[in-house]
Amino acid sequence: MPPLRDLITDPGLVLTPSERKVVRALLDHYPRNGLGPMSRLADHAGVSDPTIVRLVKKLGFGGYAEFQDALLSDMDHRLRSPRTLLQPRAKLPQGDTWSQYLAASQRTLNDTQALTQPEDVRILVQWLIDSRHQVHCFGGRFSSFLAHYLLNHLRLLRAGCFALEDNAQLPDRLFDVQRQDVVLIFDYRRYQAQALRVASAAKARHARVVLFSDVYASPLRELADLIISAPVESVSAFDSLVPALAQVEALIACMTLQCPDLAERLEGIDALRAEFSTHLLEEK
Repeated sequence: MPPLRDLITDPGLVLTPSERKVVRALLDHYPRNGLGPMSRLADHAGVSDPTIVRLVKKLGFGGYAEFQDALLSDMDHRLRSPRTLLQPRAKLPQGDTWSQYLAASQRTLNDTQALTQPEDVRILVQWLIDSRHQVHCFGGRFSSFLAHYLLNHLRLLRAGCFALEDNAQLPDRLFDVQRQDVVLIFDYRRYQAQALRVASAAKARHARVVLFSDVYASPLRELADLIISAPVESVSAFDSLVPALAQVEALIACMTLQCPDLAERLEGIDALRAEFSTHLLEEK
C-alpha cells in the first residue's frame, strides 16, 4: 500500500464534501490530527464520527485503528528519510538572516503543496469562473492585501467581483450578497472578529464561503464550504504570508486557463484604458 499521505491526496479519490473536510483536517497538521481519538479528528474537521469511518473504509482500511497504524508507519518512514536525517546539517551559518529566511520560505512552499487537495482547487476554480454568481473578497488587518491582489486579477478575468471593506459600508455590501455567491475570506492568526461576522452574514444569505487561512483553529472553519490552508511559520518574529500569496497566484493561473474569452476581454479593457488615457492628456 502507498504512503498514507499519497492515498488521501490521490486526485482519483472520489470524496464527499464532508470527507474532503476530514482530509483537509488531516493535512492541516499531518500527522498529529490523526493520531488522537476519532472524536477529536471529527471535531477538528467539523463532521461526525461516521464520516470518519466511511472515509477510513474508502481508503481501504478495516477500521480507525488500522488507519492509525498506517499513519504511524508513514510518520516513521518520514522521520527516517535521508532528507529529514540530513536537515540539521543543512542549517545556514548564524547571522545570515536574509538567506535563512529565503531558504525557510522555500521549504514552507514545499509544505504548502502537500496541504493542497486537487479536488478543492478544481471546485474553487469552477465557482469563480461561473459569472452567474458574484464574487466578494474580504481580508484581515495584514491579509487584506491578498484579498485586493486576488480581486484586481478577478476583475480582469470576469465581471461581478466586489471588495468587502472593513468600514461603515460593510453591512450595505453584505446585504447585496445573494444565494450561491462566492465570498472569499482571508483570515490568519491572530484571527479577527470582523471576519467571523462577515462569514456568518454570508452563510445567513446562503452564499458559499471560501476560507483562506492557516493550519490552526480558525473560528471560521465550521462556516466555510471550502478551506485553502497555508503554513504561516517563519524564522522571523512575524508570520509569513508568502505561501498564501503563492496560492493566490496559483489560483489566478488556474483560472486563466479556464476563461476562453480572456484575450478578447483583456483587449477590450486595454482599449478603454488607452481611450481614457488619451482624453486625460487632451484635458491637460
